[in-house]
Amino acid sequence: MRRLPLLALALAAALAVPAVAATTTNIDVPKRFAKALPKVKAKTVVPVLLPQTMPYDGSGRLYTSSAAAPGCHQATACFVAEFSARRGGSVAGGRKVVLRGGRTGHFQPLSCGASCSPPSIAWRQHGAAYAIQAKVGGAQTEKRILVRMADEAIRHGAR
Repeated sequence: MRRLPLLALALAAALAVPAVAATTTNIDVPKRFAKALPKVKAKTVVPVLLPQTMPYDGSGRLYTSSAAAPGCHQATACFVAEFSARRGGSVAGGRKVVLRGGRTGHFQPLSCGASCSPPSIAWRQHGAAYAIQAKVGGAQTEKRILVRMADEAIRHGAR
């Protein structure tokens, strides 16, 4: 069986209790992943697509990795975002949205059961299924923010 190349970059935050209310800022995603990108690109044939910016509430120190942040012990509470792609992968489910260039994306809002799954958006490009899953916005804004992030990733192309 042929193994499909997978690309996954993640942001995690160490849990922190801020002294004052956190303010939302935009982080430069390619800059945040600058050290990890060469290693990722060396291990995959899937073009790396990343949005230019992502809102972050500043509630903890960010870590770039494919593992949990220090002290999180794989807890999803530390999860901030994941950018992934799978060559030949499929995209289904969720609400259809129109992305840059007329592409069809699939948006999945925050969903909670025994635990919560952050909102996500997925689309096909370059013969691969791309996805962004991120804790961004709230019920009224998460779709708009994820569509903007996907559009930015498509517009900027391979990093």
